[in-house]
Amino acid sequence: MNLKNLLDYDSNLNIVDDKYSLNLETISTVEEITPNSLIFLGTKKIMKNFFEQDKKSNLALVVDQRLFDEFKEDLSSLKEVNIATTSNLKLSMCQISKVFYDKKFLGVEDVLDGRKAGNAEIHPSSHISEGVFIGEHVKIAADVRVMPGATILSHCSIGEGTTIYPNVSIMPFTNIGKLCRIHSGTTIGSDGFGYHYENGVHHKIWHFGGVNIKDHVEIGSNCSIDQGTFTPTLIESGAKIDNLVQIAHNVKIGPGVILCGQVGLAGSSEVGAFTVMGGKAALADGKSIGQGGQIAGAAMVLNDLEPGAKVGGHPARPLGEWLRGVAFLRKSSTKKSKES
Repeated sequence: MNLKNLLDYDSNLNIVDDKYSLNLETISTVEEITPNSLIFLGTKKIMKNFFEQDKKSNLALVVDQRLFDEFKEDLSSLKEVNIATTSNLKLSMCQISKVFYDKKFLGVEDVLDGRKAGNAEIHPSSHISEGVFIGEHVKIAADVRVMPGATILSHCSIGEGTTIYPNVSIMPFTNIGKLCRIHSGTTIGSDGFGYHYENGVHHKIWHFGGVNIKDHVEIGSNCSIDQGTFTPTLIESGAKIDNLVQIAHNVKIGPGVILCGQVGLAGSSEVGAFTVMGGKAALADGKSIGQGGQIAGAAMVLNDLEPGAKVGGHPARPLGEWLRGVAFLRKSSTKKSKES
């Protein structure tokens, strides 16, 4: 697969430089650049971030036409990089992501159990209940317990001593570490919610990034953890997640984070180590909470927060300020009631 091949799928593309011989294997992001990958560049922030990275070779770039005109000189200086522009970056992302989605999922049917196919690797000390489906090329380590009704689809791995409770669904290309506990009804690795609306159609951005969950993570019942768009959604070791939590595509959750019931994390947001988010709190897309943050229940975080921040309210603001505001409103309401 190379840039010229992609012209067959996206009429918005214009090849600028395709001199370097490169076989494209996947799509990556500027934060997690992998060799032989395609990267979309659509904003000045992403472009500047790209140029700050050390690895800028063995890549193909699809650049918004207006952005290319602004950074043409810098882009032309890159070596071992092929470049195309597009007049509609979001639509190009939808059309091209489908190509790489099909490439990754070629042969992934999840109809035949991997134990029957003979390519699932299950340690003999693991305990697999009746009524469990295990896809092809799944790897299950020692002392894993998988309870009735669970579904583990192709190319997943589960680390030593982990427990999967009844009716958990684990989608392809999900990796779960050691000594984790995943409670009933939770789905890990479903598609992220990404669409581009144009000409009366919601065009889908195809997700194939998977999910990586590290060791000693506990996830409550009926949670939804979306796979990353092109790179994995990440939950670091020791995180504890309550029931009914929504974690969107490409979220990064640091070590020891506590997420209480009904927390919602929008796409590409980040939660720093040992942060605590109270019930129904939410974090806007692309925003981050620094290490050790404390977020009051039902708070709506719309901006980046520094490490150790304590906030509450909608929109979230420093906890003391929010509490004084609540007290003032209560006092004013009581005063008006007495006067009337």
